[in-house]
Amino acid sequence: MKKTLFAIGLCAVFLSMPTLLAFPTTNKPSLLFTPQKMSDGTFAGGLGRGHWGNGKFNIDTVYAYMSGLYTSSVYIKISGDIIKNYEKIGEISAFIIYKIIFGYTKNVLGFRTTMFGYIMRNQNNQFVGRIMSITVPASHIWGYLIPNK
Repeated sequence: MKKTLFAIGLCAVFLSMPTLLAFPTTNKPSLLFTPQKMSDGTFAGGLGRGHWGNGKFNIDTVYAYMSGLYTSSVYIKISGDIIKNYEKIGEISAFIIYKIIFGYTKNVLGFRTTMFGYIMRNQNNQFVGRIMSITVPASHIWGYLIPNK
């Protein structure tokens, strides 16, 4: 029993050595998990209905167009205006995290509605997805990300 306690105590001393020898430093602490900002730019897209055919997405009807800014790091954040018949009818703010899109739409009166969906394709600075939202009667969202140079 004494040998076991001695072995545990010796291991505890060896494990705590870096803590015992540590001393304060004047360097600023660095954050371990800061997302690196990869790119930013503008985006243009639309809300409507479409279908897949011949290996690409075909647009059937367009409810509204979107334009605004995006930032990309670990996730993509888009924010901009929703325009129909050359008139602003609302705003969009959403996050694209891998294959999930989550955000909200806001109409001109200021009422927000949650938007949730998934991305079917996200490659070559283009995305196509399906969304669920109450105020936007559209089942698809698509867009083009145009990076700043």
